[in-house]
Amino acid sequence: MDTFSDALLSPETSRIPAEYDWFSPLLGDWDCDYYDELFDSKKRHVKGEWIFRRVLDGTGVQDIFIFPSRSTREASPQPDAEYGSSLRMFNRDQQCYDVVYTCAGTMKRLCFRKEENRLVGKVLDEEATFWIFSGITGNSFHWEYVMLNPDGSRTLVCEIFGKRI
Repeated sequence: MDTFSDALLSPETSRIPAEYDWFSPLLGDWDCDYYDELFDSKKRHVKGEWIFRRVLDGTGVQDIFIFPSRSTREASPQPDAEYGSSLRMFNRDQQCYDVVYTCAGTMKRLCFRKEENRLVGKVLDEEATFWIFSGITGNSFHWEYVMLNPDGSRTLVCEIFGKRI
């Protein structure tokens, strides 16, 4: 490893209390199936990959979000391909995770809290917009980008199903 990688990556944490180490089940490499209906109201499926690691002496979790996946992007190019990264830092005072996600031309800030068996991230600069991890097991997870409507109904913008590699 090089100096940057040595300083960035952390094999473990002693900085996040075990009861708040909510993202630890996601650590590792995931093959993902992404679905939305953004183009012509037809269900679109994109293969992708999502990679999660502990970082910065275990003070946070960072991911790399690659859609379409490196193995499928030439065969299945997407006009809105997204290659991004999130940094999740535990906020001891607020007992939540402060998160920033960025990709080309976009940066979003979120606050993640645990609600029962779900990790719910409120997009801070967008009204009623949430990113939700649910169904997290040792080998799978479900992620949703959801908008709450004024009448209380929800609009599912897109969703991802992850399977551990």
